[in-house]
Amino acid sequence: MLSTRCNRTVRLAAAAGLLVLAGSAPLAAQTLSGVVSSEFSMSGTEAALSLELDGGRDLEIAIRNGGVFIDGARVGDAARGSALDRAWRDLLQRGMDASSAELPQLLYEWSADGDAGSRIDNALDAALRPGSLSMQAPALAPAAPITDSVRRLNERIGELEQMVNQLETQPTRVSIERPTRSRNPFRHITEGIAGIFSILVTYVVLFGIGFAVIFFGGRKYIEGVGDTARHAPGRSFLVGLAASFLMVPAFILGIIVLAISVIGIPGLLVWVPGFPVAAVLAMLLGYLGVAHAAGEAFAERRFYVTDWFQRGNSYYFLLSGIGILLALFLVSQVVHMAGQWLGVLKGILLFLGFASTAVVVIIGLGAVMISRGGKYAVRADGTTAERDLFAEEEAGV
Repeated sequence: MLSTRCNRTVRLAAAAGLLVLAGSAPLAAQTLSGVVSSEFSMSGTEAALSLELDGGRDLEIAIRNGGVFIDGARVGDAARGSALDRAWRDLLQRGMDASSAELPQLLYEWSADGDAGSRIDNALDAALRPGSLSMQAPALAPAAPITDSVRRLNERIGELEQMVNQLETQPTRVSIERPTRSRNPFRHITEGIAGIFSILVTYVVLFGIGFAVIFFGGRKYIEGVGDTARHAPGRSFLVGLAASFLMVPAFILGIIVLAISVIGIPGLLVWVPGFPVAAVLAMLLGYLGVAHAAGEAFAERRFYVTDWFQRGNSYYFLLSGIGILLALFLVSQVVHMAGQWLGVLKGILLFLGFASTAVVVIIGLGAVMISRGGKYAVRADGTTAERDLFAEEEAGV
């Protein structure tokens, strides 16, 4: 900012010297083409000028990515920060501040060293000359007193410096157009209904997977994981938490061991897709096992005397357990239907829902590992034994 003010002061002082010389020597007046429109573009990699002159003539000069372009054709090089680049950017900066009447003379008087600078200078001069360079006869003007010219110039310099100070101190205002959002009074209701529908779809998918596992003989494993999660929740949580942290390192270590072992590529073809699938299946089995345990605990507390809710009804336990685990998400969508006034409550419910789901997945994963996939369940007394469904059914357990 300080350098810009100094440059302007130097230029104004130079103009003062020219005006002083104008009082003692006549100048040749040059008729230049008028500028119909001008466009300046400056960035870190580009400094461009587009002109539309009288008679329909156009001119485009740009220093872009280290190259000099005139009407799209590359005519030379000018690296960022070079003398030509600085001189050209200084000209564009002055051109932005100049009026339409002052711009042609400013561009015509500019010059630069080097082959590329000469090409830019010649292009500007050729475009600004109306056909050919026609010099008018020098006209003698009565010399004004030097003191009067200097006084007027000092007044003009003071006015310009005051304008510069006002522009520098004026804060930059950026207007951002925000897209208008339609105010639909039923928007929260429709979003809540859509959220409830998505949760119901998740509920149906999870129960369908659990139903298929139980139907095709996997009841033993789901109940084994559920019993382990019920009777050893703290142990299951610690084991599942450690497993979740060691899962990725174990996967990478397995790839390294197989890559340098005799098995080689065939082992990698089984390990790379098989390990993630096994991890996902283990977490899914753990989730279903915890849901089964939650449904079983709910049935024992509420319908302890009823014969309908015995241990053999695993479908009901799974159905109610999944509903319990998804209840917070369902309630959050119902709260969302009330509008934005209960937005904080909805956020709290969603946080609790995701947190509880994460805890359930970790406990389920630990229960799967402790029970070896549900084969050896942890009993209420803390011992571990293999599940035998037929013996339990005959004993009425």
